[in-house]
Amino acid sequence: MYLSKIFLETELFGVGDGLEVGIGIVSLILFGLAITAYKNTGIKKILFAAAAFALFTVQLLVDALEDSIGFLEEQIVDIFIPLITLVILILFFVAIIKKK
Repeated sequence: MYLSKIFLETELFGVGDGLEVGIGIVSLILFGLAITAYKNTGIKKILFAAAAFALFTVQLLVDALEDSIGFLEEQIVDIFIPLITLVILILFFVAIIKKK
């Protein structure tokens, strides 16, 4: 059912969709770079940044899936997306202020 809905309602990618895909790719690259940096340096606060990049990717994925196939209730998405944004901001804040 979901697959047929995707094919019936999918439009060609627009500029906004292309930007979302690009942002998702950049966030995955930054996640990989952060993990590599942690392995090379052992600085634990880099893990907070890596987790934030990973959550950002999850946020984009959930938002894109919701826009295309509507797999979650709108109320859940309206709470989930801002909650992930809040957690991302907290993780970046902790990464900045954490000592070693």
